[in-house]
Amino acid sequence: MLIVDTILKPDQFGGIGLFSPTHLPKDALVWIHNPIVDIAVTPEQYKALAPTFQALLDKHAYPRDHKANDGVVEYNADNARFMNHSSCPNTYQGDHCRIYTARDIKPGEELTCDYLSFDPSCDLSWNKEESPNVCAATV
Repeated sequence: MLIVDTILKPDQFGGIGLFSPTHLPKDALVWIHNPIVDIAVTPEQYKALAPTFQALLDKHAYPRDHKANDGVVEYNADNARFMNHSSCPNTYQGDHCRIYTARDIKPGEELTCDYLSFDPSCDLSWNKEESPNVCAATV
């Protein structure tokens, strides 16, 4: 569950991104797990859903615990589902399913995460970053 103010707007690649309207200092807590907002869906529940909702989960859900490999996915019912991937993210996952800013975030800056940190099997063939393996120095 996001615990900071965010806005949705077009990202640099033509999709939708999650942006901070305010300055966020380095190591600011931005997301905590909340089972009311961050919904776990078992494989059995997934199969029972309408195809339209299965498609939504296919796009926005991710493995709840990739190490458990139990097929349970998690769906963020808030705008956290619009946080895009970056190989040079400005957030990181700390202990106890908490996400923090990796550096100061400027007002209007997109919040990003590394999908591979919580889903190592994520297919990033769609990634449009010019140099996905090289992080530019940030100040």
